[in-house]
Amino acid sequence: MPQLIPFYWMNLLSFGILALSILLYLTATIILPNILRLLIARTIIIRV
Repeated sequence: MPQLIPFYWMNLLSFGILALSILLYLTATIILPNILRLLIARTIIIRV
């Protein structure tokens, strides 16, 4: 289990932060605007 060996902590931490930041960026720029656009379209359709 490399998670318990202190030699690997910096590697795991750096790639973990990198993966989380990429995931956060992709979510904020691609996924959330599409969901918001879909919700706005649905509310406009329901009101009309």
